[in-house]
Amino acid sequence: MGAESLKEKSVTMSDKITGAQAKVEWADKHIEDFEEELIRFQNTYPYKFTAQNDPETRQLVYYMTEVADVPSTVSLISGDVLQSLRSALDYLIWAHSENPTAFTSFPIFDPAKGEQSFLTRKIERLPPAARKIVTELKPYKGGNETLWKLHELNRTDKHRLLVASGTALRGFNMNRHLANIRHGGPTMVVRNGQNFVVRIAEDVYIPPRVKVFPLKAGDVLLIDPPDTKIDEDIDFRFEVAFNEPEISEGDSILETLKECLGLVREIVALFAKLP
Repeated sequence: MGAESLKEKSVTMSDKITGAQAKVEWADKHIEDFEEELIRFQNTYPYKFTAQNDPETRQLVYYMTEVADVPSTVSLISGDVLQSLRSALDYLIWAHSENPTAFTSFPIFDPAKGEQSFLTRKIERLPPAARKIVTELKPYKGGNETLWKLHELNRTDKHRLLVASGTALRGFNMNRHLANIRHGGPTMVVRNGQNFVVRIAEDVYIPPRVKVFPLKAGDVLLIDPPDTKIDEDIDFRFEVAFNEPEISEGDSILETLKECLGLVREIVALFAKLP
């Protein structure tokens, strides 16, 4: 094969993933926009909480007093990310299929609904190597949960705005909290031999024992032992989360989007290796 023929083949193979790559990079840009939107939202101090002693048990109870609504831009941007990533998968199948049909696309289905036929019908025009990539990904509910979540969230967004809640408690800084209530701050002075040294409590965030979602005013965040003094600097971490039952309930939107992005990037890379 001459140099010119090799060059032509290289261009052809590159063209087969160009559209998908462009969609992935566009999704990545939107994730950056999403992070900026989260920062703007968080800078409004949307979550407020307080603490008081239970009159019967004397335990110190931290609880929510106010929860702000998440701006619609959060749902709009996350929808754009999901659409770009889902389209990238369809682009791959279309570009690698010979004489694609109206059914040619990336199959993601629910076996419980008898949708297995989608797998064969949508990829029947793919060469064997490409078909093998798709089937080994297990693109169905109960197989590859990330693909399933991407598909269902995207499908939902085509009919209405995704429901987002900014009131998921991710956890709290346990070590700093213990240092604050025991030693009056995140640092403590201890004796080490003949010298005194300062130890700084490390940041260790632990998730809540019981997941309460979505959080609302009055929900308990933490219960300290009886007569514990209030930690004025307690560090709770909240996150904007999806509130789509049976699809993604209480999952961080940012982490979900990044997980989907990473997976689609891997799939594009697999197709790029095809002859």
